[in-house]
Amino acid sequence: MIVKTRDKSILSMLEWIRVRLMSRLYIKKTGIEKYGGNLCPSIQKKLEQLKLECKGFCTIPFGRFVYEVDNERERHVVDLVNRTCSCRVWDLTGIPCKHGVVAIFVNREKPEDYIHPCYYKNAYVETYKTPIPPMPGQSEWMSSGQPKPVAPTVYKPPGRPSMKRKRDANEPNPYKVSRGNRPVRCGRCQQEGHNARGCKANVTGETAWEKRQRLQKGKSGSGRPSTHRQGS
Repeated sequence: MIVKTRDKSILSMLEWIRVRLMSRLYIKKTGIEKYGGNLCPSIQKKLEQLKLECKGFCTIPFGRFVYEVDNERERHVVDLVNRTCSCRVWDLTGIPCKHGVVAIFVNREKPEDYIHPCYYKNAYVETYKTPIPPMPGQSEWMSSGQPKPVAPTVYKPPGRPSMKRKRDANEPNPYKVSRGNRPVRCGRCQQEGHNARGCKANVTGETAWEKRQRLQKGKSGSGRPSTHRQGS
C-alpha cells in the first residue's frame, strides 16, 4: 500500500499513511452500515457457493450431531457439536465447508448459525467504529521547547561502494570458473571455489620450506632442458 511513498522522507510517508487509513476506516464504516444482512457480504457470497457445491454429497448419521459425508471421490466425518470436519477447512477458517453444510441441512438447521462470530456484521462494525481523528497543520502544532533533531553523521568510506553481497566463508564463488567453463576445484581438498595454491586446508602436512622446494622443482621441471656445448 505504501509503494507510492516509500521513496519519500519518513514524515511525509507517515502523513500519507495516516490520511489513507483515516479515509479507509470511514469508507468501511459507512459501507457496512448500509448493508442489511447479518453476515459480511463476502462471507455470505462464499456460503451461497458452498450450498451449491454440497449437492453431490450424501450423509450417514453416526450420532445425533455426527455424520459421515460421502460421494464417489471423498469421504469425511463432520461433528456439528465441535464444529469440525476431517477435511480441516472448517477448523481453520471458521466457515462450514461443503461437507459441513450438507450435515447442517440434514440436521434441519441453517449454515449461517454455524459461522464464527467474527464474520458477522456486528463484529465488522465494532472493528471500524473508532475512526482516526483529523489532525491540524504543522503551523498549529505546540512547541515542546526541545532542541531540533539534526541528521545523523553518515560516514562515507573511500573508494567505490561494492555492488556484490558478502558471501559466507564456506560459500563457493559461482563466478570463479576454469578455462573449460567449469568451477575451479582444488587438487588437495577437492573443494570448489579455489585452487591448490590458495588452499588453506593442511592436507599433506608439509612445512613452509617443503612447499618452497616443491614450487622450485615445479618451476625448474617445467622449462626446456638446457644444452651444453662441449669444448674442443
